Amino acid sequence: MRRMIMRTASALLAFLLLFGLAACGSKSQDGTGSGDAASIPADGSTGKGVLADGRQPDKDMSAAPDEGTEQEALAWLREFMAEYAPQAAIAAAYLGCRGADDTTSLTEWLWDNSPGLMDEMPFIRTIPPVRILGPGYGDLYCIVPRDDRTTLSVNHVTWKSTGNGVWPEPDEVLYREEYAQPVLVFVGYEEFRDEPDIEIIASDSGGAGGLVTWYPVWDVEVGGDMIVPTGEDYAPLVMDFTLFGDITGLDYWGDPDSWEPTGDDWWVPPTEEGLADTCWVCDGWSLNLLGGGGDPNCAGIAELYCQFEDGQEYQLLYSGVWRMVDDCLQLIVSTGAGNLPSDASGVFPVLIDPSGDYLHIQQDRDNGMRPPFFDNDMSSMELIRSYG
Repeated sequence: MRRMIMRTASALLAFLLLFGLAACGSKSQDGTGSGDAASIPADGSTGKGVLADGRQPDKDMSAAPDEGTEQEALAWLREFMAEYAPQAAIAAAYLGCRGADDTTSLTEWLWDNSPGLMDEMPFIRTIPPVRILGPGYGDLYCIVPRDDRTTLSVNHVTWKSTGNGVWPEPDEVLYREEYAQPVLVFVGYEEFRDEPDIEIIASDSGGAGGLVTWYPVWDVEVGGDMIVPTGEDYAPLVMDFTLFGDITGLDYWGDPDSWEPTGDDWWVPPTEEGLADTCWVCDGWSLNLLGGGGDPNCAGIAELYCQFEDGQEYQLLYSGVWRMVDDCLQLIVSTGAGNLPSDASGVFPVLIDPSGDYLHIQQDRDNGMRPPFFDNDMSSMELIRSYG
């Protein structure tokens, strides 16, 4: 971990706690990452509409999908954010990592890498070239302002050494708009993956959402998770909608609690019968969900073990009971260890993959509580079935 989170409570301004390993995308060889300084056209936007290597973004990116569906999708996403992430100024989705030597059209590449989101969020296909930002390769994100009153700035940055660490310094404005629209942003890295070359600043002028400064990172080390800044009570200031391409559909839009995805390719909430007598592991932690136990209000006994160093035996840290509540795993667990939080209970949304080998778990929707095995600013992660 190379960064310290810095929060200003009154502005809900959070800097990112980042992780570092190899990047799948990189800056251009001249070190600028995004070309010459952008000029601001008369419409107020600063996107250049030309990729750094001179290519024009594909014209079919603006080809309209079925009439009305793109606006319906955008409106639904914003309604969802207003209800379930009111503190977030933007929503973001990770669309994949495009190589610098990839010669396929951007639209074809998007369909190959993010078919679910392209289908379920068709407004991605209507984003014009002027709002496709960056060099045309690297990690690609879709950024959606929470509403039409949101101010959004996308800046290219370089990382400078100072007396107290390495900090980002903006050197180019790629996009700046008071009434922002969705954008696509390619993100590269400097020496480390926790040094992305893009800075995103968003503020909701209507007062519903907060102010956020974000340096986008997709953590390949933890099963693939977007690392987002958090504010008061650890509530995420960027809403991750990457999974919406897997767990939603136009037929289920409306009340998210009514989603009932079907088919072999869906991740679905597990049942108590399916979770009973299973063990799930991640990075030195082991979660045992035992069936039974005598409590008629619970599905069984929950035990959470930790291996503090490689080669050591796992130690029981938390114990209690568990059950499923709708699409959430409720853990009611505590510990007697004096150097740990005594209570690690919460109601955590969970999804299991079709094979039954992976359990996707998120922080508590209501209070932001995270299981002890979540690291730093993680809002979700995947556990691997060990047995059961």
